[in-house]
Amino acid sequence: MDRAIAAVAVLVLLAGLAGGQEGPRVPYRPPYDASCPAWTERERGFGDTRAWHRERAFLCLVRDASGPMFPAAKSDAELLAYGRRLCALPYWRLIEDWLRSEDRTINMRGLESALVFLCPGVVKGPDQEPSDEHMVKANAEYFAASNAVCRDPWPRTRARRQGTAAVFTSEGGVYRISGSEDPYAEPRTGRAHGLITVEGTGVSVDTILQGNVCVTVKAFNHAPALRLKGWTEVAEVGVTSRTGRLVVPSALPGGTEGAARPLPDLAIEGPGRYRVRVYARAKENFRTILPTEWHLVVVYPGRSGKAIVHRTRD
Repeated sequence: MDRAIAAVAVLVLLAGLAGGQEGPRVPYRPPYDASCPAWTERERGFGDTRAWHRERAFLCLVRDASGPMFPAAKSDAELLAYGRRLCALPYWRLIEDWLRSEDRTINMRGLESALVFLCPGVVKGPDQEPSDEHMVKANAEYFAASNAVCRDPWPRTRARRQGTAAVFTSEGGVYRISGSEDPYAEPRTGRAHGLITVEGTGVSVDTILQGNVCVTVKAFNHAPALRLKGWTEVAEVGVTSRTGRLVVPSALPGGTEGAARPLPDLAIEGPGRYRVRVYARAKENFRTILPTEWHLVVVYPGRSGKAIVHRTRD
């Protein structure tokens, strides 16, 4: 599962549920019935539950006396409506709504195992997987929402090539600017200079919050002015591009990292020596799962191999 989607799949359990509409009455009687221990105590799974018992299983689990997830006054129909709303809306929007509302009154423990009975093919359970179609759609929605929050921090400074995208990082919050056709096949090597580590075919860049990040790349013919104001970390290094490519790789279908839209090749003069300067700033925000860190990557031809850390948190 894609790293971005994996994060979404975990956090969807915390989605806000306000606003469910009363649906048709169902024959179950809250708060419990004699069949409930099959799911609450013996942990009967989705695959072992007949289709006409799945609503009952959901209600038993969310009303379980050991950890009820909703106020006891809610009717069965209201609870089913809440559950179906979770199934129907995009994962990332549910999460964003809940985080922004700061409503923590609902006990969400175990909701994932309950939702499996209402959302086969949407919420992953131990004996069933989300459909490929659903995963592709959810991934595209999250990528689009992430790209939408990313803006060029130097909008008035036009470069020969430039672009902006959300970039999904590897474990530990790292992305690459690489000349390799397969940048993920190489181990991370070299010495770190601030947030940049020089590698054989390019560089790798650390993030401040160790998560996904908005990245703007700009390739110039000559070194632009150094602007430190408003940035937490700024470093630059020299790198030799033997392939004539310096690119932030795009995320592959079903992949775990990369840019959410294609970014341009920054080696504007083909094979040769370049300077790579990276600016970074971040703002922790626990009310969103979208990127809250911004990087500006500046690349220009230059013979110097000297590494310079202009600004660091240390």
